[in-house]
Amino acid sequence: MGRNLGPRIRRVVLSKEGLAHVERRGSADGSFELPFGRAELGEVLRSLVVWVERGEGRATALGFDAPEDPDAALAERKLRFEPGATLRGIVHAARGRRVRVSGSDGPIEGEVLGFEESPGGQGPRRWLLLRTGAGHIEVVDLASVRKIELADPALQGSLDVLVSRGRASAGGDGRAVRVTLEGHVEDVRVLYVVPAAPFQVSYRLALSGAEARLLAFALVQNPLEEDLEDVELVLTSAQPAAATSDSFGRVDRRGDDDEPENATKLERTRRAHGQPATIRAAAPLGTLVALAGRAQERLDEADTMDTELAAAELAAAIAAEPREWTAEGPVSIPRRGAAMIPVLAKSVRVRKERLFREGAGPNPDLVLCFDNDTGVRLEEGRCAVYDDGRYVGESALGPAARGASARVTFTKDPGVRCSRTSRRDTTFAGLVFEAGGLIEQRRVEERHVVCVRNDHLAAVDVVVELSRKEGRTLTASGLAPLAETSRATRFRVEAPSRGEASIEVTEAWTEATRLAYESVAPSQIEAWRASGRVEASRLDELSGLSRDLEQATSIEAERVRLDRELVDVFARHGKIAEQLAVLRDVGPEGALRARYVSELDAMQQRIGPMEAELRRLKDEADARRRSAERALEALARSS
Repeated sequence: MGRNLGPRIRRVVLSKEGLAHVERRGSADGSFELPFGRAELGEVLRSLVVWVERGEGRATALGFDAPEDPDAALAERKLRFEPGATLRGIVHAARGRRVRVSGSDGPIEGEVLGFEESPGGQGPRRWLLLRTGAGHIEVVDLASVRKIELADPALQGSLDVLVSRGRASAGGDGRAVRVTLEGHVEDVRVLYVVPAAPFQVSYRLALSGAEARLLAFALVQNPLEEDLEDVELVLTSAQPAAATSDSFGRVDRRGDDDEPENATKLERTRRAHGQPATIRAAAPLGTLVALAGRAQERLDEADTMDTELAAAELAAAIAAEPREWTAEGPVSIPRRGAAMIPVLAKSVRVRKERLFREGAGPNPDLVLCFDNDTGVRLEEGRCAVYDDGRYVGESALGPAARGASARVTFTKDPGVRCSRTSRRDTTFAGLVFEAGGLIEQRRVEERHVVCVRNDHLAAVDVVVELSRKEGRTLTASGLAPLAETSRATRFRVEAPSRGEASIEVTEAWTEATRLAYESVAPSQIEAWRASGRVEASRLDELSGLSRDLEQATSIEAERVRLDRELVDVFARHGKIAEQLAVLRDVGPEGALRARYVSELDAMQQRIGPMEAELRRLKDEADARRRSAERALEALARSS
């Protein structure tokens, strides 16, 4: 007889964040078991809730297999036996304990001493040794034994452990939660959460002129250890809030203040599922996962314009929008199996656009555009496109809120070729005078000419997208942008039948370079004067400032050179003075002494004028710098 699985699974809510909310309801008579995987048990016990909705019975307890390794648990209690040696192992574990053996010679009761085995012609013979009294040992042929009763309570407990842990070991990673019911109940509700693989949505867009049939399929996996049969399946992209746990039975909490918040979530979820205000059956207190919230969105990075438009639309509409898909009928999926479930089939009106981007090749992309009037929010997913029954391409469909525009780029148009050429011009724009330096401003204009060649028999419109950088403007003479964001601008170009059309877009921005005043050359100042963009009086002040700084630099260089020369004179003077202290006045030394005295007098005559020149050069350099500072203050005030 199979185990009683209790009420059937009626509803499963799969979250894109990797959780499945399971709802079971129905009648039950007596206790039942819920099968789970070992890794799922912790999540189940944190979220499990059971109550009797209708009936006289009541739930009295929830039992579960401990999430331990059953083989390790048996080995720890010395109850793990090799195949074919179970009887020997049980007898070995019962040594010193009292048992009652029933065989062909009647019942025999005694304390187990051990197990004996001897070879024989018809196979080995096995005996059980029992101490039946003081000084009495009974040898029992196990071939005649039909029943062994364990009288010792501790031995009975070991047998229970052997059975329960053996059952868990035989079940592999399977575990069970046992719900104990007293009496018959007409309607019992069981809700819990298990980890699940996130579902994936893909689309099919079947074109027929301006109409298209949009089909959505969800790839879902059954995360349970049992078959799903005729269940209501709901897919949600809302982000659930769940407690986390690092081990069984220990839930991470920030503090006691979290309990009211968890209780509020639990109560809110009960109301959402039509549950009573109180739990009438005994159940462990856990956080029942609330399938409400906001999921983090990931936009299509391949399309800069579509990304920004989608972001703006999502920001305006997503907060109050339903985030669920519901299968159109009951769903059946085998245990741990997977299935493609149709979740949407709607007709939409589509329009085709040709979109040219730099770097995407000469042929523009063919883009299908439609308004999302399906009544649901479209998730991100792959979309296969069929035109009049023919497969024509596949691409990504980005997320689209209800009423927002959706776009699918699925192929190229070989009948249209686009090219772009650019030319850059830079002109002087002005000067900004600051205390720390001079800022030269230049206006840069880059003219982009996009040429569209149409080989079709009919005229076509091509949307030209140009990327836009911060601080730059994009303008086209006599043509307004079709759409514009901070990252891209689009223009529409109409190309005649078997003809060409072009558009010229000017991208303009300002560049600036900081220059030190002393580095400005007179030729540069004259070039600025010739541009006519700076007042002549200010350039005159700049010329005077530049001359003063240049002269101050030159004077300072001369002062540094003279100062080094003076240091050399002092060094030579000191050496000569040391020689004079040791030379005598007569003979060859006297002649050398006289020459040194003459050189020393000449050095002393040079030192005075050199020191005076150093002071003059320093004063003149300081005066030039003060003059430059006054001119700089005047320029800064007039900026």
